[in-house]
Amino acid sequence: MKIFSNLRVIGCLSLIFLNFSCAVQKNTTLLSIAKESYCIPPQNTTDFRYGITNNADSVLKANTALKPKFSEASILIMNALRINDEVHEIVNKPNKKSLESMVRLNTLKQQIDNRVWIANSEIDALSAELDCEGERIDQIANFVDNANSSKTTKFTVASIVIGAVSSIATVLISNESLNNGVAIGAGVLGASLGFATLNPKGKKVEINTSRNLLRNVWLNQNEHEISSFVWYMLTEPKFSNSGKTTLLQNTKERWLMYQFDENMTKANQSVNFSKGGIYFADDLHARSQMINQFQSVVRSIKQNINLFLAELNTAFD
Repeated sequence: MKIFSNLRVIGCLSLIFLNFSCAVQKNTTLLSIAKESYCIPPQNTTDFRYGITNNADSVLKANTALKPKFSEASILIMNALRINDEVHEIVNKPNKKSLESMVRLNTLKQQIDNRVWIANSEIDALSAELDCEGERIDQIANFVDNANSSKTTKFTVASIVIGAVSSIATVLISNESLNNGVAIGAGVLGASLGFATLNPKGKKVEINTSRNLLRNVWLNQNEHEISSFVWYMLTEPKFSNSGKTTLLQNTKERWLMYQFDENMTKANQSVNFSKGGIYFADDLHARSQMINQFQSVVRSIKQNINLFLAELNTAFD
């Protein structure tokens, strides 16, 4: 009878360990729903499929007549939207008070507004995609955080229970060899659970990022994921505060400093700039922060467009 009783004690120890080990894996199926993104927009139907010149100096030189009324950034926006002719005609209109001139000016203004509306729509579309993706990653990160917290709690409780059971077992088991075996087994199980709670990564999730806007920024490459107009605004130095580095470069430098401690090797190897892979909690939180930062940069583009519209209204006077 003692042998069966002793075996039951050993069995309990094994079942406790297996129970908590299996509990760690029970949400694996739920994590699989995060693999594909529901934030990917429909096929881009932008009106700005044409190429935009990257030679800012030549554009500014060709439009020197506009410089008294417009900033360099506004002139470059006109060129990118292909409304130079309309703006020149508005500025050079000799008599803007006649009925004929007013009708023509309103027509030109409407044409310009239509192009600006399309540009703003493209900015809003990209911003909405980033907002959606940021929220999605936040939800996944919170799920993984909660799973990790639950795992640690369960392993801690299991370790305590195993310690208590092993103490009782050493009292109940009279066979010295078996007693030693139970003590050793409990020690091994307890140590295993202890190491599990020290795991710095914990739960993980596989995410497919074949469309990865962070990758576009990091590699400075755009294969129609971002509209040509928005990409131009992000990659032309004249649209940044310094006028020397692009918004894209500034964003990348902030990521390198704040997310990767200026470790370029670590950044280049990050799953966040890949086309998909295994994400741990730290990766997910870093991804969420970088998405939110990029969204802010995209929204800031509208400041230059608003400046252009303000200068255009002045030109009507």
